[in-house]
Amino acid sequence: MKRLHNLFLSPVSLTFWLPIIIMTFYFAGREMMPFGSSTILTVDLGQQYLDYFVQFKHTLLSDPSSFFYSFSSGLGGNMLGEWSYYLMSPFNLIFLLATPKSIPAWILLVTVLKLGFAGFSMAWLIKKMNWQQGYWITIFAINYPLSAWFIANDLNLLWLDTAALLPLLILALERLLAGKGWGAFTLALVGVILTNYYIAWMIGLFLLMYLPWRFLDPMTKHHRGHLLFNFIKGGLVSVLLTAWLWLPTYAQLKAGKTTHNSSWSLHFDNNPLLLFLKLIPGSFDFDQLKFGQANFLVAPIVIIALWGYFTSKKFKWTERTFAFLIVAILFLATCFAPLTLLFHGGQYPVWYPARFSFIISFFFILLAAKSYHVEWKPGIFTRILFLAAIVVITCWSANKISTAAYLDRFEILGFLFAYLLTLLFLIILPANVIKTFFLGAITVAFLIFNASKTLDHLSYLTKDSYESGANRVLAIKSAASKHDQSWYRINEGLTRTSNDGFLGNFSSGNHFSSLLSSQNSFLYQNLGQIHGDSRIFYSNGSTITDSLLGFKYFVQAKSTAVQSGAQSTVRTDYQQAPTVSQGSDWILKENTSALGLAYAGSTKALTMKYSSNYPLTNQELLLNGLAGHSNKNIIGLADMSVKSLDNLTMTGKIFAGTVAKINNSNPGVLTLTFTPITNDPYYLKIGSYFDLDNVNFSLNGKSFTQSNAGNNTVALNVARNQKGIPQTLTITLLDGASSRFLDGFSLYSYNQDVIDQDLKTLHQHQIKMTKSNSRKIEGTITTTTDQSLIMTSIPSDPGWHAKVDGKRVKTVSVAGGLLAVKTKPGHHHLVLTYTPPLFTLGFSISILTVTSLVLTWYFKKK
Repeated sequence: MKRLHNLFLSPVSLTFWLPIIIMTFYFAGREMMPFGSSTILTVDLGQQYLDYFVQFKHTLLSDPSSFFYSFSSGLGGNMLGEWSYYLMSPFNLIFLLATPKSIPAWILLVTVLKLGFAGFSMAWLIKKMNWQQGYWITIFAINYPLSAWFIANDLNLLWLDTAALLPLLILALERLLAGKGWGAFTLALVGVILTNYYIAWMIGLFLLMYLPWRFLDPMTKHHRGHLLFNFIKGGLVSVLLTAWLWLPTYAQLKAGKTTHNSSWSLHFDNNPLLLFLKLIPGSFDFDQLKFGQANFLVAPIVIIALWGYFTSKKFKWTERTFAFLIVAILFLATCFAPLTLLFHGGQYPVWYPARFSFIISFFFILLAAKSYHVEWKPGIFTRILFLAAIVVITCWSANKISTAAYLDRFEILGFLFAYLLTLLFLIILPANVIKTFFLGAITVAFLIFNASKTLDHLSYLTKDSYESGANRVLAIKSAASKHDQSWYRINEGLTRTSNDGFLGNFSSGNHFSSLLSSQNSFLYQNLGQIHGDSRIFYSNGSTITDSLLGFKYFVQAKSTAVQSGAQSTVRTDYQQAPTVSQGSDWILKENTSALGLAYAGSTKALTMKYSSNYPLTNQELLLNGLAGHSNKNIIGLADMSVKSLDNLTMTGKIFAGTVAKINNSNPGVLTLTFTPITNDPYYLKIGSYFDLDNVNFSLNGKSFTQSNAGNNTVALNVARNQKGIPQTLTITLLDGASSRFLDGFSLYSYNQDVIDQDLKTLHQHQIKMTKSNSRKIEGTITTTTDQSLIMTSIPSDPGWHAKVDGKRVKTVSVAGGLLAVKTKPGHHHLVLTYTPPLFTLGFSISILTVTSLVLTWYFKKK
C-alpha cells in the first residue's frame, strides 16, 4: 500500500498525475481523438507540427540521412536546425508508435504527459528545497503545469519540455550553490539547450538574474567567487557539449530568420495595465493568440503568498528588492520593445506573444512557496489592499467586456469568488488539514476553470476533416510510387498543409518553418512563387518551372475538393495531361516534360541577368540560358480588355489602373475578356501590390481559387488549348476590399513549341543515379561542349559539396538560388553531399569536450 501511495498519492506523484487526469478529462469532454469525433489539432499544431512528428518517425526508422537534409522541405532544405527547434523532445519517441491516421490521439497523450512532467518537476524542486511540506507541495506546484502559459501554449508542444525542465535546472543550480558540484547543473542545462534552443535562450537570461539574487543569501557570502566559477564552468561545458546542434542551428538562422531585422526603439508595444486583466481566468482567445498580452495566471494562493514574501521580514530587504526588480524586468519584457526583442532573440514573435511568460509564473510560485507558512495570516493592511484590488480589477474588467472579447461575466465572477474565498480561508481557518483541503480545492478548481474557459475559446480540427486530408495525401503518394520509381516532385493544386511532403514522404515544393532559408525565399521570388519569412508555396508554376524543377506530377482538384476549400491553385495547362490515378476529390496528372534532379545545360545560364520584379522574364531567361540561347522569345504579351464594371469605377489602364467600389456594402465586379490566338498556355501576371485577400476569381463562370500571394508577383494560368475561344475572367471585390491597385495586370502567352524543343535538348543528358538518400546524390552524367554545366533543381546552400570524378569542385548558383556545377565536356561521376554548415566544427567541439571530461575524471580517479 505504501508503494502504491508513493506512486500515485504522495505530494510529488500527485502533482504529476493531477494535470494528466484533469486535461485528459477536458479533452475527452471535447470529444477529441481517441475519445470522439474531434482532434486536439488547432493552429500550428495541425498546420505544421503534426507533419514534423511524422517526419520524426520516418527519419528514425527509414531514412536517418533526412536528419540533415530533406527534399520534402520545399525544394529541399537543411533539417538539422529544424530538428533543434521542432523535434528534439524525448517525448517524441512515443510517435514511433503512431500512424499518420492515429497521430492526433498520440499528440493528445504526449501533451498531457508533458504537463504531468512539468508538475512533477515543480513539485520535486519545492520538496527538495524544503520550501513546503506535505500536500502544500502539491497546492503550489500544481500551479505550474496548469498556469495560463502552459494551457494557452499546450498546442506548442515543442516549447513545453524546456519550460518543464526549468524547475530541475534551478534545483541543480541550487545544488551547485550549496557546494555539491556542478555536474548536475551542467547536465540539466544540456537538456534545456537540446530540447529547444529558443526557450533555452529565455531561460539563460533568467539565470543571469537569478544567480545574483541568490548571491544575496548570506550562506554564499564566503564562497561566491568559487560558486561563480563553477556556474561559468558548468554553463561553458554545457554549451560546448551541445555545440554539435546549436552551431549549425545558428548557421541556419543566419541564413534565414536573422536576415529579417526588427526595429529597436524605446516604446511600449502594448498597454502594461492590460496585464491586470490576465489575472481573470480564461482571459484568452484567438486574437490574444495573435497579438495579446502575456499569459502568466496562477491561482490566488500564489499571488497572495507572493505578497507575503515581499512584506516578510524573514528575508533581507536587499533580497526582496532584487526579487522585485526581476519581476519588474520580466513584466516590462512583455510590453517594452527593447526587452521584448531581447527575450525573443532579437525578433518579434509572429503570434504567441511573450513566449517567456512561463518564467513569470515559475518565479511567482517559487517565491510564494519559499515564503508561505501554514500558520501565516494576512494582516489588516494586506486584507484591505487585496480587497480593494479585487474590487477594482472586478469592476474594471466588467467595464472592459465590450472591448475585450476574451472576457465574460462568468469568468469575472470566477475571479472574484476564488480570490475572496482564498483570502477568507487564509484568515479564518486554523493551520490544520481542513485548511489544506479547502485551499487546495479552491486552487485546483480555479486552475481547472481557467483551463476549460481558455481552451473553449479555440476551435479544433474535426477527426473527419483531418483524416480526409491525410488519407488524400497518403493515397496520392501511394499512386505516384506505384506508377513511378524514379526521382520526382509532386506539385499540389490540392493541399492539406504546407508540409504535406513530410506527411506523405514525397519531394514537395511547399514548406512552413520558422527556420526557412532566405535563399529559398529569394529563389521563389525570382520564379514568381509565393514566399515569406517562414513559408514558401509552389502554387503558381508554369510549364517552364514545372519541368526545370522536376515537378513530374500535379494534384488536380475535383469539384468536391473545390467546394471544401482544399484547392490551392488552378492549372488549366494540365487539362490535357495524362491522368495517372484519381480519388474521390483528386486527380493525379503527369508532366511528361519534367527533368530529373540533375541534367546537363549551357553555362550561359550563369550570365543571365535575373530580376526579382520580373519572374516571367526570369523563367524565359533561365530556359534560354540552359538551352544555350541568348534571347529567344518564349513569352509574349497578349491582348486583354475590360468587358464591364459592376459597382466599380476604374482609373487608368488595366496594367496599372485602380478599381474602387461605388457602394462599399455591395460586391464590385471587374470583368475582363481575351481570346487566345494559339493553343499555348496563357498566364495572368499580378504584381505584388495587388492584395488577393477578399478577392474572388472566376474563369468562364467557374471558381478560380488562388492562394494569397502575400505581396509577391505571381502568374495565374488562365488558359491552354483554347485557340479562338473567348475567355471571361471575373474579379470580384468582396467585403473588406473597397479598392484594388491593378499592379502589373497583364496577360502573357508562352510559346510551348519552343519550350518543348528546349526541354528536349535538356533531356538528352540527365543524371543516372547509382546511389541516393536525402543528403547524398551519386550518379553518372555526360556533359558536352554546348552543355558543360551540371544543372540541378536543388536550392543552392553552402552545405552542399560536389565531387566530379573524385575531385572536389566548387558549386555555383543559377537564377539566384539553384545549385549547379561547372565541368569539362565528357562522361563524369558526380557525387553531391550535404553537411549542415558548422556541423563538423560543432561536432568536433562536442567530441573534444566529452573526451576532456572523461580524461579529467579518469586521472582524478587514478
